Amino acid sequence: MTKQSAASDQNAIPKHTRWLSGAIAGLTIGAAAILTSVSVAALIFSGELATHLGYGVSMALTTATIVGLIVALTSSGGLAIAIPQDRVAPIFAIMAAAVAATQADSTPEQTLINVVLIIVVTTLVTGAFLLILGLTRAGGLMRFLPYSVVGGFLAGTGWLLIVGGLGVMTGIDLGSIAAVIQMAATDVLPYWLPGVMLAVLIAGASRYFSYSVALPLMLFTGAGVFFLVAFANGENLASLRESGWLLGPLSSQDSGTAMLGVLTLLGGADWSAMLSQWSNIGTILVISALSILLTVSATEVLSGHDIDVNHELRVAGFANLTAGLSGGMVGFHSLSIAGLRLKLSSQQRMPGIIAALACGAALLFGSEAIGYLPRILLGALLVFLGLSFIKKSLFDSWGTLPPQEYAVIPLILAVIVTVGFVEGVLTGLLVALVLFVLNYSRTEVVRFNLSGADIHSTVERNLDDERLLRQHGAETFVLKLRGYLFFGTAAQLSQQIRTRAERTDIPALRFAVIDFAHVSGIDSSASYAFRRMHQVALRKGFDLVLSGLTPQLKEQLLANGQDASEEHIHYLVDLDHGLEWCEERVLNALGGGRSRVSQTLFQRVASHFNDVTAAEFETYFSVIDFPAGQELIRQGDPGGDLYFLEQGEVSVYVRSKGGQAARIRRTGSGTIIGELGFYLGTPRSASVTTDCPGKAYCLTAASLQQMERERPEFAAVLHRFIAKLLADRLLSNTHTLEILLE
Repeated sequence: MTKQSAASDQNAIPKHTRWLSGAIAGLTIGAAAILTSVSVAALIFSGELATHLGYGVSMALTTATIVGLIVALTSSGGLAIAIPQDRVAPIFAIMAAAVAATQADSTPEQTLINVVLIIVVTTLVTGAFLLILGLTRAGGLMRFLPYSVVGGFLAGTGWLLIVGGLGVMTGIDLGSIAAVIQMAATDVLPYWLPGVMLAVLIAGASRYFSYSVALPLMLFTGAGVFFLVAFANGENLASLRESGWLLGPLSSQDSGTAMLGVLTLLGGADWSAMLSQWSNIGTILVISALSILLTVSATEVLSGHDIDVNHELRVAGFANLTAGLSGGMVGFHSLSIAGLRLKLSSQQRMPGIIAALACGAALLFGSEAIGYLPRILLGALLVFLGLSFIKKSLFDSWGTLPPQEYAVIPLILAVIVTVGFVEGVLTGLLVALVLFVLNYSRTEVVRFNLSGADIHSTVERNLDDERLLRQHGAETFVLKLRGYLFFGTAAQLSQQIRTRAERTDIPALRFAVIDFAHVSGIDSSASYAFRRMHQVALRKGFDLVLSGLTPQLKEQLLANGQDASEEHIHYLVDLDHGLEWCEERVLNALGGGRSRVSQTLFQRVASHFNDVTAAEFETYFSVIDFPAGQELIRQGDPGGDLYFLEQGEVSVYVRSKGGQAARIRRTGSGTIIGELGFYLGTPRSASVTTDCPGKAYCLTAASLQQMERERPEFAAVLHRFIAKLLADRLLSNTHTLEILLE
């Protein structure tokens, strides 16, 4: 269904029906948000902090209300739903336990203050971080984090959710072997085994039904079965509470109004304990940004609407700042509840607004009702979320990633399980970095390597000089580089230069031309590699010609103390000038180039006639003497005359729309210019400027027509000669292209 047809179907539904559908969807989403928020609070305020669970529930519902309402009102298209996040809840649980452990000599109230403070401070820092990312439009940069590290983080988060869920159900801190053994006790098994079974059933049902349908259905069914079995065994609400089966009792003082009183005592908090958690705070920052990016991308796919990720980061940042100032915790976009919201209603903002208001109502009036939630139900929800994270990252990635990248995921999980969460993520980042370096080292930094016989400068030379350059082209070795040069890739380059210099089956190396035009950077080890290359050049007697170096790259290259004016090393502005520099030295050594006058192109054409006819042939041409700096042809002018360049040199430039000129060819005596506009009648495609005084024979279109009428044999010889000249040029370019494509 297209967006247009969907919109027309939406308009066809009566307005009151749409409002009723949106209200029902909002209440359903609100119930799911309340349940998730309470689960998050139960995970964070567990163990020694379980007596303060009411405050945790208050913080979670505060977040669900404030963050949910702000995101529902201001997100792109109003499709997003935001709640306290299960992805950062395990980190909060670690931080809360660590802070509580440092407060052994403090009163329970002081311990609570410090736990609340670390959560609030982290929420404020996260809000500022997300807001800055959105304002600077830097959200896309977070996509550069390797997927293997993200997968390992998700797997580790899943493990912490499972452990936290078991702790919520049993009240046992699974931080030791003894605690794990205790879980197998006969009197403890009933507290957690049915919850794990329920989590597995939810996961199984999600394979056949929509997750947004299977989760609430199974949770409500599980709650019903729990109370039916309990009442059938003669239990009542009071006995269930005394036995630890229910979350409560939660008094209204604990979960609502007392929060404001706690926040007024924050001036006496232990700030040193807060600062010791900087690494966990940093982890939450990265997790939050990445989670929003992933959630936004998935929501775009589910909804078919474009969503501005930087706008969502700004919205989440402002929402978390507001929640932090109100005593809440980190919350942002939830993919699972957004999927449920899309299934239930086509209304945009209404379901999210009603869901947030439902959380607010639970915060103010529903504390006693929340206390009747079975712990086994909340634990099952956490275990299910943990299993889904592990399945997505560990099992669904099997076969989709290269083996060495996939291995990072179980490695991170293993380190998180045995050592710690932060250590696991840092280990994954380190291993991913090492793999990147190894893989990048295998990447060919040399885009291509050719000899001087295969690639030439844009200087178009006479036929004799071109023949000499082809004969001695193997003496020049050309390498065009790309990417970043560090110790791995620089070693490749150094080895190629050394191998070529030591070859004895081809002419000795005279010039090694290295082009840096597409090099992004050089590290210190690469600069030392070039130092060693220079030493090889001194020993073997060839020149290093370095082209395309920016001032910054040149400074990095010379960082090891190498002198830019040293013998056998030369710097040219670009590859074309570097090749020209080498060609001039080859020709000068052979008596060619500017130091030798060969037969001109006009003389070669005239040689097809005897002296009398040659003189007559010349009458169709006019002789032009030109000074240096004269523009013979201007780009964009109508096509006109053809020039046989007999003496001097000219450069051919193409100007962009912005007025910047780039030299595409330099040509000397014995060549022709202006042939395209002359034969095709099209506007001039480039400008031609004289580099030095010279002389040219000019053939106009009118003179050619006169020649074709009066002496067609002259015109036939001229056309054949020019065709052969252009064919030779095309053949040379084709040969170079074939080599580059190999």
